[in-house]
Amino acid sequence: MDHEHPCSSSRSSCTSRSYYDSTQPSSDATSRSSSEEPPFAAFQQIEDVHLGVDLSIFALEVWGLEKAAVEKILDMTITPSLDSGGLHWAENLGQGTNDDSDAHGHKSFLDLCASLLRDASKELGDEENAAFSDTFWDRFRQDCAPSCRSRRVPDVVNTWKPLPPDGAPPSLATVKWFFELKGVSQERECRGEEVEEVDEDGGDDAVMDGSANEEEDHDKSMSAAGSKDDTDDQRSKYSTPPKRPTTTPKRSLNSAKDVHDEEGPSAKKPRYNNDEPALKNSFLPLYAVKALASSSRYYVVGLVVDRSTVTVCYFDRSLVACAAPFSFTEQPSKLALALYAMNRCDRHRAGFDPHLRALATAKEADSEPTWPVDRVVGAVFEYPDTPSSPGICFRVTGVIRSPEELLGRATSVYKGQRRLLDGTFSEEEYIHKLSWPLQTSVSEADVVHILKARLPREAHQHLPEFLFTSTSTPEDLSLPQLRLGLNRGTRDRRVLRVLTGRLYSPLWEAGSIENFKKAWLDCVECLHLAHKLGGVLHRDVSEGNLMAKPLPDGTVAGVLNDWDMSQFVGDDGDDELSDPGRCAGTPPFMAIELLRGPMRHYLRHDLESLFYLLIWAALHYALAARRRAGRVHPAVADWTCITADAQPNWCNKARILLLDSSLAQEIFAAAKPEFRGVVGEWIGPLRNLFVNAHTCHWLRTKAGEPSDEETLGGLLTFKTFMDAIKVTPRTWGIPGYLD
Repeated sequence: MDHEHPCSSSRSSCTSRSYYDSTQPSSDATSRSSSEEPPFAAFQQIEDVHLGVDLSIFALEVWGLEKAAVEKILDMTITPSLDSGGLHWAENLGQGTNDDSDAHGHKSFLDLCASLLRDASKELGDEENAAFSDTFWDRFRQDCAPSCRSRRVPDVVNTWKPLPPDGAPPSLATVKWFFELKGVSQERECRGEEVEEVDEDGGDDAVMDGSANEEEDHDKSMSAAGSKDDTDDQRSKYSTPPKRPTTTPKRSLNSAKDVHDEEGPSAKKPRYNNDEPALKNSFLPLYAVKALASSSRYYVVGLVVDRSTVTVCYFDRSLVACAAPFSFTEQPSKLALALYAMNRCDRHRAGFDPHLRALATAKEADSEPTWPVDRVVGAVFEYPDTPSSPGICFRVTGVIRSPEELLGRATSVYKGQRRLLDGTFSEEEYIHKLSWPLQTSVSEADVVHILKARLPREAHQHLPEFLFTSTSTPEDLSLPQLRLGLNRGTRDRRVLRVLTGRLYSPLWEAGSIENFKKAWLDCVECLHLAHKLGGVLHRDVSEGNLMAKPLPDGTVAGVLNDWDMSQFVGDDGDDELSDPGRCAGTPPFMAIELLRGPMRHYLRHDLESLFYLLIWAALHYALAARRRAGRVHPAVADWTCITADAQPNWCNKARILLLDSSLAQEIFAAAKPEFRGVVGEWIGPLRNLFVNAHTCHWLRTKAGEPSDEETLGGLLTFKTFMDAIKVTPRTWGIPGYLD
């Protein structure tokens, strides 16, 4: 292995996820990423695409239609309505370039759908079925607001009656299915051409995204400034930026793949077997992102209609599957089948979480809800007992985080209250977390349980406390992916993990610099203790994962939270790493070496993240006011830039780690008054520690002298870290603990 100074590497780098993923409620961020990214970028980064599924299988296994009904509809002979509706749509929609043309095409297509739906219902003898309570909403309805014409709103949605008043789009929290009707204007958008689009303030995103109107726990997202030019005159071999991969898009698309996942960015290409898959140049994956994020939905289905060609697409957190495309002018019975099956399926078959329901009255408590909740805030998650935890009823009072990605871990976090034995809800608030990690990963609850068994009892207050945990496999959830006849391995299987735990405060709410320093130090010591005695690396030190727990005496205790990216370390010191190509961390706080490319994660990388967190806090936290700045400080704005190779982030940190850095001095001078002492006592000395360790390690390895990677020749350890800030760590009553 060639050893290089961290500021001079040209090795290919991992894609880092957006800063918004880890610390902010995503209602705003989701719409931002969804609207800015080209649709084909979404398709390119969907790793697991399966094409050619038989439509009958979709009707049977996704929508739950009986086999006899499927066969009867497919055997129908349908001729009416095609000349007046379907053929007009197929022949003329693609020629239009304005709203009037698209509106006429939409109406023609919906007239055809209504006719086919009536034909199928009549054929099966249930046209008077009272359960038939669905309807269509079209963004070109005459009573729709101009903002609905934006491509951020699906063309057509199928949902329960009644529709919202005044033509407003239904919330994606309650939409059953959505349609994309392709036209010339969309094709121009997909190619990056200018297309005039109405997008007024307070427009469609706030309505369509079910999480957008929820109460948010954190401050609004800090705006991520663009990368600035490196004007530092001290360019040397230490400041050569990493080489940009030529095959990677300039910006990563978080709505397609969660690169902050345990398997990291994937080098796989989509699996498809024709030249123009339906999802190429499609907005459908982005609509799926919003629909799944609007609540805890398990899966969603959408239709792409390109002229007369229809493709049915299934999305869950593991994969995307598409039915074999068909022409509704040649096979109208297939469109009739899809429409009938979608309209007749119930809430469960539409992929909605059965554990999420409206807060019912005593009279309604035992009845199964027919419709999903339209607002997560105010609703409850209710779970029965599990082998590991007693059951719980959790009432949501706010949204802390909604996922932006389609495939991957897709973590959602809510705050709220748990129901007590007397039926009332607690005054104390808790967090409720749902995520879709790989089945092979160790759960956060298990990691914390193991740590509490291995660490001194005194240290337990620095670990999160859980009230409820559960893990559900695809079989437990009866996901349709299991029954679609897909040829899949077991490596990419994901499970749904749910936990409810204590709610702690972010560090900027510590109240004083003394409390901030105490909480930060507690987390530093817990991090090392977990590694030394527990054999666990945290691997995701960030401002969202270092928390403060108020104590009765007015002080706080630091809590090192969010262990779901952690990793066990073997007795010989080697990571138990099944995939050496993965890279974990939250970009603004990631160690510089992790930004330049996949490599083994060491404790020193987490210590470096703690250093960057101090810089971040000094620039953004108003502790007395218990607030964080609303915008990223320009000196570290590059830490939040979303690029495929993390180059701006890498270059900024490389400049900070130069021996004589004007940027470091700029940061020190910009620190908030409360942090001036921290700059002199901690940030400055720690910067010197990291600069010296990296430089000496590089010089030693270049000269062929011994210097290990884990501690950079013994220069970067927990002991040298604590010595630099002149703090004597606790020994926890363990003889020889600091040896």
